[in-house]
Amino acid sequence: MTIRRQPSDFRVEEKPAPGFLESLRDRPGRDAPHAIYTLAKTSIATPDAAAFLARELGVRQGQVAYAGLKDKHAETRQHVSVPADARGLPDRVDGRGWSAELLGFAGQAMTAGSIEGNRFVIVVRDLTRERVRTMERRAAVLRCPDATDSLLLINYFGDQRFGSARHGQGWVGRHLIRGEFEQALRLAVGTPSRKDAGKTKKITRACAAAWGHWDDLVAQLPRCPERAAFETLAAGGSFRDAFAALPYFTQAMSVEAYQSYLWNETARRLARRIADEAPSAQTGGMERIRGPRLLRTDDPFGEMLFPVAAGVGDRWRTLVLPLLSRRTRLEDPWGDAVSAVLSGEGLALDDLRIPGLRRPFFGEAPRPLFVEAAAFEMSPAVADELTGGRHRVTVSFDLPRGAYATVVLRALGE
Repeated sequence: MTIRRQPSDFRVEEKPAPGFLESLRDRPGRDAPHAIYTLAKTSIATPDAAAFLARELGVRQGQVAYAGLKDKHAETRQHVSVPADARGLPDRVDGRGWSAELLGFAGQAMTAGSIEGNRFVIVVRDLTRERVRTMERRAAVLRCPDATDSLLLINYFGDQRFGSARHGQGWVGRHLIRGEFEQALRLAVGTPSRKDAGKTKKITRACAAAWGHWDDLVAQLPRCPERAAFETLAAGGSFRDAFAALPYFTQAMSVEAYQSYLWNETARRLARRIADEAPSAQTGGMERIRGPRLLRTDDPFGEMLFPVAAGVGDRWRTLVLPLLSRRTRLEDPWGDAVSAVLSGEGLALDDLRIPGLRRPFFGEAPRPLFVEAAAFEMSPAVADELTGGRHRVTVSFDLPRGAYATVVLRALGE
């Protein structure tokens, strides 16, 4: 199986929240001080495309607001906002690999609340006939009984969420809880990965080579936000102070990645329980499930488990499982699963804090246990022109914001 063989194999289009487009004005004004553009890009990260647009429009990079990051190795369309001013703004701006088209003017800058979700169209290549049949069988048993154009899936976090841990190096958040700030700092910005590129590659390799020689390291590093951490150490500061000097986005993602891992571990336990509770063909009842009640797919961060849709009762389908904080109240039917996961990590809820730092912090956030991949379609298999003798299929679906297309592919066995 291969995805992203070429950018057009992975297309993402942002879906605005209801009423968003209708609320746009034709002209800027006091009640509409933000210009909204549709930003289309290919093989460019969202922050880079936003920086290119800012330069073309003559605004600061930080004034380009967007609702979320879109995949770099893809063709994507999303909405961004910039301050509207008396100079006027062009209807269209084009750059290498990106373009932006003016839609109208809004009363607020773009935020996560401005969008409802995303539409995905993904070409899956290099498939045997048996793999195609496996995808078809899995899609059939994951279809919602009351909405057959939707798949019902555990709402796992995808591996994009896991930062440095994606490269097998461990969890920054785990070190932070233990007060191991040197290990946390090194893992966050000073551990090379084969996937590093550009400035990130230069920073991680310089850190690895000169770790402990802070004056030399500062002299080697390019101008970058991470440099402040090593300037702190060169001036005699502590590793805790140095970690606190990192860009806050880096700090916060270190905590959120570990929270997401704990959430996934809890969801895995609940998936097994849901499958155990599902009625089998031998037990009778209104809905009897033949065959396996749990689909399994390997994943670098633990096997992903998906109960068949017919066995998911309403109490599970509507359950909200929070990302954990010290203030989380453990409740039925998920509290014992959380306790077991924390125990396996050698932790209790009260340990979810970083000694000596007020932020970043482990904040509770709600996340539905299940998600629907709506308007799901899977094309018939055809010959894959890029891998001789194999086949390709195209899958398309809608997801709410915060859900991962890669998880849908995992559920289909890929």
